[in-house]
Parts: sequence; structure tokens; C-alpha cells
Amino acid sequence: MILISNLQIYREDGTIEHVKALAFNRTASSTGETEALQYIEKELKDSNIKSEIEYFNWTGPMRILMRTSYVLILILFLLFRLFLVVIVYFIIKFMFEKTREVSFVKKEESKNIFAQISAKERKPNRPLVIFSAHYDSISTNLPYKLQVVIFFIYRLIVYFYALIIILFFLIFILDYLDIVPLTYFTVLLITFTSVSGIFVSIPIIYLVFVERPSSGSIDNASGVAILIEMVKFIKRNPFENIDVLFLWFGAEEWGLKGSKSFCDQYYKILKQNYDLDKSLNINLDMVGTYIGLLNKSGIFRRKINKNFNDILEASANQLKISIRKYNKIISPKSDYKSFRKFARKTRSKFQVSCFLSSKDSKYIHSLRDTPDKCSVENLNGCLNICYHALKSIDSNN
Repeated sequence: MILISNLQIYREDGTIEHVKALAFNRTASSTGETEALQYIEKELKDSNIKSEIEYFNWTGPMRILMRTSYVLILILFLLFRLFLVVIVYFIIKFMFEKTREVSFVKKEESKNIFAQISAKERKPNRPLVIFSAHYDSISTNLPYKLQVVIFFIYRLIVYFYALIIILFFLIFILDYLDIVPLTYFTVLLITFTSVSGIFVSIPIIYLVFVERPSSGSIDNASGVAILIEMVKFIKRNPFENIDVLFLWFGAEEWGLKGSKSFCDQYYKILKQNYDLDKSLNINLDMVGTYIGLLNKSGIFRRKINKNFNDILEASANQLKISIRKYNKIISPKSDYKSFRKFARKTRSKFQVSCFLSSKDSKYIHSLRDTPDKCSVENLNGCLNICYHALKSIDSNN
């Protein structure tokens, strides 16, 4: 049974105020992303909540593309027997400290911010609830569904050229050993593939990576806002037996980089200090025109958790808040996936859940993703559902 508290757990307009305050471009590694993180940090500080910021580096698609281009150019130099040019380049590159640090496309840098509220009872090996939401945003010149197709094509191009590079390398080795000589056709094929690959990538770079200003309200100022109000309330009213960790991730839009960095860094510590079999992740990624809860995913429609979705649904029903559970053959790319891998890595029964209003995808990553698409009733409703579900779990521990 879900316990319904009489406490007012949020400021009525608190969540939507945060959404409006974050209505600016928050692209990963940008000034906007830093400003968003500073906003979160200030909100926590004003409520006397201690937070920590951790930096991490990640390799963006532009860096991968440029490095692929470098390798192809190097192959062309070797192909035309310009060995001296290659040798001189590497001598200059690695002879001096400054030249070793030179890079046309450096690694991207982003940040995670987190805060923890401990249980009143500091029992050993107690459960842990991890709330997560990404605070970065992205906006492109294409509709979201077309972006998914373009990104798929881009990955195919990268994989194709990785295979081409390996093939060319083998050809050069065989030629060097006088086993299989380079033919005129092979030379033309290598040249054409190298040059065409670079030019084919240019429109993809423009269409996908040349951004337009966007508010990123549904995706994902909504999740950020809910977590800010939730941590403030739990700071004043901590659970008896459950620790709660609040995580705001950077660079989610570029491959869940923030959550992957966190899980890789902390899985051993969390496994040692908590009962992960009774722990869970609640990932908030898009609460817009309705409250959506991912239930099953994959061809065989496997449930994403054992029973926590049922607890959330029971909480919603008792609170008389509308919630839509749905299934997806192709599971959405969101930070809960990093915690699914975390569960496998720790060999635990750690559960994950994901609030994501899938039908609102028609608005995201574009100028249409504005604060007016975020319903204050849905934001506060999602907050209520989560809190009362956890209150019920806490009473049983």
C-alpha cells in the first residue's frame, strides 16, 4: 500500500520557474551548459545543500571524424611514397612539449553535479535511491526523428571508414613485404575513398552539428526542475532508512557521457557501501505535455524493472494523477541505460526506471521545445508520484 503524506512537498510554481530560468541553449561543453550548472549549484547552496562538481572529458563525433581524416591523409602520403614528409611530421610533433599538446580538435569537457541526503538512521548497507537528470540540451536544423536516421548513417560511415583504414593498412604491409603489389586500381580506389569520405561527411556535419538556439525545456529542463525541488524537500524531510543521491549529468545528448563517467568511477564504492539489491535509479528525462513512464523495451518487450514501475503506478493511482506506461521496441537513449549496465557490472538486482514523455519527441531538439510545453501540473505530479512511492518503500525497510 502506498502511504500518502499530508506534507506539501514542493513550491507550487517552483518547478515551472526553474524550467523558465533554464530556457536557453545548454549545448554540451558550451558556456550555456556551464551557466545551467551554476544555476543548479546556486539553487542548492541557497537551500544549504552541499553539492560537488566533477569534470570529465569525452570524445565528440567531430574529433572522431577529424582523426579518421588524419589517418586517411597519412595513408595517402604513404601511398605516394612521401615517407620523408611523414617522418618529419612525427619528429616535429613529438620533439617539443608544446607541439605534443597541439591538437586541431581537443577532447570535449563537461561536468556532473551531485548532492546527497543521508537517511536519519545510518544503518550499514542501507538502500540507495539515485535520482538522475541531464541538464545539457541540443538543437539542430532537423526534426528529431530525422536526426535519429542521420546519426545512424553517420555511425555507419565511421564504421565503414574504420574498416577501410584497416584494409588499407593490410594492403600497405603486403606491398611492403612484396607479397601483393599495389595496383593502379588499388591506388585509385584508396584515393577516391579517402577524398569522397571527407566530402560526404560535410553535409552531415552541417545538418546535425550546426545548432540553432533552443530552450530545451521538455528535454530536459523539466527533469532538472523536478530534481531541484525534490532535493530541497528531502533535505528538510529526509527518509528514515534510505539515502538519496541526486545527479545532474552533462553531455547526455552526445552519448550519455556524464552518466557513463559516474557509473565507471563510483560502481565499486557504491557496491561496498550500499545494498544495491534494494536500491534503484529514477531517471527523469522529459516531463512535458503528460507524464510518461517507460515500462517494457526490446523486441521481446522485457520489463525495464522488476516491480518499481508497479509501485510508481500505484502511487499515481492513489494520488489520482494521470500517468501513461508504454512500451518501445527501440528503447530511448537516456541515462537509465548507464545504470542498467551498472546493475550488470555490480551483479546486483539494482532497478532502474525512466520518466520520459515519448510522444513529446516531436518538439525536442528544436525551437518548439519551449517552457509552455511543460505543464506545471505534470511536473509537480511527477514529483509527487516519486516521493510517495519512495516513502512507501522507506516504511518497509
